[in-house]
Formats: sequence, C-alpha cells, structure tokens
Amino acid sequence: MDLTHVVDRVGAICRRFRIDSLAPQLAACEEMLGDGGVVDVAVLGQFKAGKSSFLNGLIGAPVVPTDVLPSTAVVTRIGYGPRERAVVHGLAGEPFEIPLIRLAEFVTERGNPANEKRVAVVDVELPALALYEGIRFVDTPGLGSVFAHNTRVSKEWMPRVGAALVAVSVNHPLSEDDLLLLNDVSSHTPEAALLLTKVDLVSGEDLAAVIEFTRSQSTSRTGKEWRILPVSNRPGFEGMRDEVAEYLRERIAGRREEAFGEIVGHKVHALVAGCREYLHLAERAAGAVDTARSELIEALARERRTFGSVKGELRLLCNHLQAGVRTAADERFHAYHGEVAGRVTAALREAMPGWQGHLGRVTREFEGWLADAMMEEMGAVSLHGEGHLAGFLFRAQASVERSVRAFADRLAGEIERALGIRFEGARFDPQVEEPAHPDVRLSPTFDTHFELLWFLIPMPVFRPLVRRHFRRRIPWEVEKNLSRVAGQWADALGASIDVLFRDATAFLGREMETIAGLVGEADAGNRLEEIRAALAELAALESAVS
Repeated sequence: MDLTHVVDRVGAICRRFRIDSLAPQLAACEEMLGDGGVVDVAVLGQFKAGKSSFLNGLIGAPVVPTDVLPSTAVVTRIGYGPRERAVVHGLAGEPFEIPLIRLAEFVTERGNPANEKRVAVVDVELPALALYEGIRFVDTPGLGSVFAHNTRVSKEWMPRVGAALVAVSVNHPLSEDDLLLLNDVSSHTPEAALLLTKVDLVSGEDLAAVIEFTRSQSTSRTGKEWRILPVSNRPGFEGMRDEVAEYLRERIAGRREEAFGEIVGHKVHALVAGCREYLHLAERAAGAVDTARSELIEALARERRTFGSVKGELRLLCNHLQAGVRTAADERFHAYHGEVAGRVTAALREAMPGWQGHLGRVTREFEGWLADAMMEEMGAVSLHGEGHLAGFLFRAQASVERSVRAFADRLAGEIERALGIRFEGARFDPQVEEPAHPDVRLSPTFDTHFELLWFLIPMPVFRPLVRRHFRRRIPWEVEKNLSRVAGQWADALGASIDVLFRDATAFLGREMETIAGLVGEADAGNRLEEIRAALAELAALESAVS
C-alpha cells in the first residue's frame, strides 16, 4: 500500500479524534514522503568531532566550511547535481542560488552571525557525488543534533532523519552525551552507524581497544548492535575512507528505494502505533462503567487545576539550571586568561617593530592588529568552551525530560487505576535551541585621544612608552572579552533553557488536552463504534504496510 495514503489516513484519524500530541511525528512523515524518495543522511556528533572534515573528505574537496568559529544553526544538505551550485532557503521569501564559494557567508558564524540572514537550510549540489545519487548528506551544527533559532525546519529535524552517521572522536570516545544521542537516533531511524573519527591520533593496537570499548558501551547502553566505521582524512588511511564510502553506497545509495521504504516504514509504524494507543485509551474509556470514567475525568480535572504548580516547578528547575550555566561559563572562560594574554602579548612584541610613523598611524595599526588577534583568540576560546557547555545543555535537557516524564507517569497512573490499562502516550522529544555566538569588542586605546595630537608627540622619544602602553592593554582586553564571551554564552544558553521550558509545558498541555478530550467524549452517542472502526482501519493499514 502507498505509504502516503497510510499517513493521510492516520492524519485524518488524528484530526477526527483531536490527537494533537502526534502532530510532530505526523508532520515528519508527511515531509519525508514529500521529498521524492530522497534519503537524508545526517552526520551528527559533538563539537569538533570531525563531522565537516569527514564530509569534505568524502566529497574530495573543502566544500563544507571548517571555520575557527562554529557554524550557526543552519542545516547544510549536500547531494548530487549535474553542476556545482548552492540554493539558499530562507525563513521567508523565495529560494535563491549562490555560487559555491559564497557558502560560508550563509552557514558560518563569521559570515552569518546569529543567523541574521534568516536562513532555514542551504542545499548544495555537486557532480562529484554521482555515486551517491538519491541521498543527501546533512551537515548538522552544534551539540549533537540540529538546534534551531526559530524555524520548524530545523527544530523538528531529528524525527526527519533518514539515516545517520554519529561522529565520535577517537580521543573522546562515547561520552554520556554521545550515548544520549545514540538512543535518540535509534528511536528515529533503523539505519545508523558510528563514525569513529581522527583515528590517526592513536596506534593500531590502541585503535582496536577503542573500537572494542565503543562497541561494548554502545550495545550495552542502547540495546542495539552498532556498525563502527573508523576514519581519518590523513594520508595513509584511504582504505578506511573507502570502507565508509562502500557502506554508504551499499546500505543506502545502492538500495535507495529499499532503504527509503525501510526508513519511512519505521516512522509510519511508530505513528500508527502511537495513534492506536490513544484510540485504545478512548475505547477503554467508552466501554468503562460510568463511575470509573467519572473518576478518571475528575482526576484529569485535578491535574489540569494543578498544572500551574507543575509549570512553576519546571520554571524553578530551569532557573536553577540557568544560574548553574552562568557560573560554569564564567569559570570556564576565565580559566583561559593567562594562556590567551601570554600568546597575544608575545605576538604583539613580534608585530610592533613593523609599525612605523606618527602616533595616530601606529595606534591605528595596533587597534587593527588587536581586533584581528582578539577575534581569532576569542573564536578559539569560544569553540573550546562551547564544547564544555554543550554537555551542560544536554544535562539540562535530560533534567527537563525527567520532570516531563514524571508528570506523564502520573497521568498514566490515573489511567491505569481507572481503566486498568497501561498507557505510554506521546514521547517528549525536545530540540534545544542552539545559542547564538558572541562577538568581540575593543575599548579605545587611549583614555583621551592623544593620537589626534600626533604632530605634538615625537615618536622617537615616546615610542618605548607607547609600546609599553600597548602591552599593558592586553590583559585588560583579554579579561574584558572573556567576560563578554562568558556572559553572552550564559545568556544564550539561558535562552535555550527557556525554549526547553516552553516546549515542555506546551507538550504537557497538548497531552492533557488530548487525553481529556478522548476520555470526556467517550460516552458521546455512538463514539465507541466510531473508535472501533478507526482501530480496525489502523489495523488494516498496518497490515498492508507490513
């Protein structure tokens, strides 16, 4: 049976019974089926896990930017096309084409700070990927998933993953955050593998030990056997790169239609199962004695009345997390002060002899040089600190998920007591918002504008004093910009935690309304017959798909 027809019918059932909790999964299935059978292979992983470098190695050219500053929350999809081109899809307006050399202007923080150009996704087409026709590689920025600014396209990305390569660096194998990501990936696609990157950093014997450790940990923590693909872009590792390419061609590109069917079938089965569970709840409520149904309706009403308290508890939890991230950011970034100030001061000593002329000219030379030096240093510091804070954000997500699960379990308990059935409900699958990246700002070189009086200041006499003044500015400029980076990251991650709070409360609100609607309307007229007819239709659809 046509999967599009199945999804359409499930969507109609969800709308008829107002099962709003399944809206994200329904939208993901509809969007994937509307893509014409293209399989999106998402390359996921933590910061600096080698995702972009891997893609460039696969393509055979430095197409994907690997800037010192991390990417913005802009998804880049790379697939086969008869000519090289890139198409930018904005949050509003028509898509437009750009030369490939301008890609960094739209997908990196340096070219598109905080996604100020309001880009939703960029599609890149390359003749070099002819062997992979029918699949798109998706370069995902950020904390192991795609983190949105304000767009549904990326916010709901994980349910739309077709296949996945989860990149794990050999020198940081399988952190707790990686294991959370593996579990998330497993629930959304049957076709996924572990990409063990940077294997050139270890010996052959150590690599074997890392592979065995990765295999045992991933299997024990997820309950799934993972294909592990070691890889490096360094010379001498061509055999490993060929093995990855063969896996992609054989498992996905070479059997694209079959793979697409398996992947979409996996998602559609999950959608049907979710819809069936809600209808079983409605059926049991419709067939229950009046007292049992009335007790459940009253219990749901109590939960709705106390929902304000639940939101308050979640708000307190998020406030605590935000306070913690501010402390963590401040401690993390200021730890770099001595190292950064030392490097910049040493570089300044080397640069100053080349600055000649009057005070105004030398001051402009210094300010331009310092701006470039601070941008490079703060970019590197931001990147390293960002990786540390990424784990904090994952833990914040896990904390909110636990709170949501506790409330959902309480609802499930009320349903089991009244109707005697176990009820799971929809899954809360938050996608935290990627923080915008901080800027770098410099103070005036002199408290008063001495450089405007350059004609009164003989540089042969004052040059040593001017240079000493320049050197003394370095620790202050480093301190100031580290404070700004820490503060901006704390604010940005705080905003991401606010998004988690809004997503969690919205999810719980939808779940309560869906359950209350199904239970409250269960005794309306011939609702029981209508529910059973819908369940029979779901069974027929699932049987046809199988």
